[in-house]
Amino acid sequence: MTLSDFHKIKGVFDKENIKANKKLVTYMFFVVLATIFWFLNALSKEYTTTVNYPVTYSDFPSKKILSNELPSKLKLTVRAYGFDLLRYKLSFFQSLNFPVNEYTNNKMEKEGENNFLFSTDRMTSQVAAQLSSAISVTRISPDTINFQFSPLVEKKIPVHFNSKLKFEPQFRLGGDVILKPDSIWVIGAHSIIDSVKQIETEILELKKLNETKKKKLGFQKIEGLEFVQKKVEVQLPVERFTEAQKQVSLKVINLPDSVFLRLFPHEIKMSYLVGLKDYETIAAEQFELEIDYGTIDRTTNKVSVNHKSSPLNVSNVSFYPKEVVYLIEKRSSGNE
Repeated sequence: MTLSDFHKIKGVFDKENIKANKKLVTYMFFVVLATIFWFLNALSKEYTTTVNYPVTYSDFPSKKILSNELPSKLKLTVRAYGFDLLRYKLSFFQSLNFPVNEYTNNKMEKEGENNFLFSTDRMTSQVAAQLSSAISVTRISPDTINFQFSPLVEKKIPVHFNSKLKFEPQFRLGGDVILKPDSIWVIGAHSIIDSVKQIETEILELKKLNETKKKKLGFQKIEGLEFVQKKVEVQLPVERFTEAQKQVSLKVINLPDSVFLRLFPHEIKMSYLVGLKDYETIAAEQFELEIDYGTIDRTTNKVSVNHKSSPLNVSNVSFYPKEVVYLIEKRSSGNE
């Protein structure tokens, strides 16, 4: 510790500083005391103010669905002394329960009765009973709660499978994904059901697939709809595949009887992917490639090859060449 530090510490305890600090402490004491008296005086007065009171709803009509939004809080205009209001603010109160059928005298259970206006004045005594007896409820806002219901209907809607699939090399889907069931019954308001074209499954994410899989999936929620069936079984047929090739003969269409068309080459090499189980079943005759004589451009010596069809159990079909050279010859009268 240096000499200058010692002088600073000593200065704090000088008589004049001690006297100044005592004056400051005394001043702060009276400020706090005055604040307390002012606060107590304020709490002893009567006030009119508004408070938010949470409300929940229960006991809905059994065969109908609510089609509008209800207020989650009621704004209460109350009158009470400051102490009671402070006690309310610092307390935790359960939400006010609103049993719909009870308050509507089961009117909404009747067919054709879908709208009901409820005056919140009828809840004043119930609200007051849950508050302190020292708090007087003078008004509830909103003054009316509008209940709008729609009859529940059932409809069978197709299921749509959502996935993110990654396969090991040389593996792929070996056919259509099978959904059991492929459609489910849903229950909801007519207006909502009519707008839904398909029910989306949860996203199934799988990696390194190399064998057939079975999974159960739930559905993506749709507000206002209830699904009768909660799960769908998904079957993913997985197969090993290989690349194969065939030489396919070209077919000429729209050819006049008076001419003969020579093609170079007259066969096209087809390449495709096929599952190992179907490899031996694929024949060249199952592919259809054709030349349309009617589209030949006489200013060139080449014509395009058109791919018309392939077997259903092959994919990634390609062929080469895309064009062939042609030569038109007139048939002699002796040719058939």
